[in-house]
Amino acid sequence: AWAAEQGLADHLQALVGIALNDHRDVPANACEFECGMGFGRAVADIPAPLRALTLGGGAYAVLRHVGSYAGLDAATDALLRQWLPDSGRALRDAPLYYHYLDDPENVPEAILRADICVPLR
Repeated sequence: AWAAEQGLADHLQALVGIALNDHRDVPANACEFECGMGFGRAVADIPAPLRALTLGGGAYAVLRHVGSYAGLDAATDALLRQWLPDSGRALRDAPLYYHYLDDPENVPEAILRADICVPLR
């Protein structure tokens, strides 16, 4: 709603989700997840409680998940459990994030796409 009110909705280029902890390890009321919007132009005067956030650069392993967004946990677990140990890489101290490529209100669940972005050193 805020983006639409500011005339930014047409400039929306990315929706990301950043899990600050694992919902399977903490009680539901302690689970923290940030949602971010990326725009194709600079945004000034961001009102609280919104804030500017820059996702750092560096190397990322990226896995394209296709299907229900409810399957992101299992896909992330598989990436970390199966690919990472044999990759010769290690996790970097930065947040893992999900780049949502489709709007679940407009795209059938079976073909929703999201990139799982895992920071590497």
